[in-house]
Amino acid sequence: MDIHDIALNLFAQLVGAHRGAPLDADARIELGREAYRCAEAFIAAKDLYIRELPVPGGEQIY
Repeated sequence: MDIHDIALNLFAQLVGAHRGAPLDADARIELGREAYRCAEAFIAAKDLYIRELPVPGGEQIY
């Protein structure tokens, strides 16, 4: 799943959360920007988590 898939999914959820009132174009644009900011933060956090995982077999002494 790439950043665009994550952002699109989040955008759809954010728009869906505002079902009661129709959103104008400016509000949708701002929700799209927020979705990309959140997607970027998620990917950065996931990458940092993966980098900090211990390497299997890293304790072997030669």
